[in-house]
Amino acid sequence: MNIIGAPDEWIGLIDTLVPDVLNLVLETWKTMPPLASDAREDPTTEELCRRLRQNRDSAKLPFRIDIQTVELEPNAGEDQGRMDITFSPTVPREDIYFCLECKRLNVVQADGKRRPYTAEYVTHGMLRFVRGQYAKNVKHGGMLAYVLDGKVTVAIGNVGGILKKRFKELGMTFPGELASSSISPHNNGVKETHHSREYSQDIFQIHHIFAAGHTPI
Repeated sequence: MNIIGAPDEWIGLIDTLVPDVLNLVLETWKTMPPLASDAREDPTTEELCRRLRQNRDSAKLPFRIDIQTVELEPNAGEDQGRMDITFSPTVPREDIYFCLECKRLNVVQADGKRRPYTAEYVTHGMLRFVRGQYAKNVKHGGMLAYVLDGKVTVAIGNVGGILKKRFKELGMTFPGELASSSISPHNNGVKETHHSREYSQDIFQIHHIFAAGHTPI
């Protein structure tokens, strides 16, 4: 008798929750205060996590929301990944979760210059999913970009440009584009990408939310 269910059943469960997670993040982001043009990543993520937990809709969903959790068993040769926010269904499997990795884009520095941070978005975010440091046993993950100068369209274009250059490394097919979201197709700030991972036959989807920190400057 199998009392906890097969692994594929738990993976299927988290797959069905992805639209709910994305909608919860989008709705909760609307309650966030404006961010400074050089806001730090960790305090922003901590405040978002608090508001996600406080959102009444989160109580209706069968998962817990945690911050700065660690993937205890990453793929061989990969370091443990410390994930920003995880949404874990209430099942006895620590490797079944939806990871939301948060990164800053378009940071305005003290000298007034803007730094896009797209390389960090890819290297310290997307590639960690592709290599199995994050979410190695599930089929979906998320990236939340804090677009600190408010110029979401520019940020999307910058990320799209680097994906075209690194699509092979990211396990993407040519030309390596940010596609419209299959979950939120009418929201121009939500995109998705599809990736092959060496250790899995399943296509992995990364759902990207580009969220303005405040009115564009």
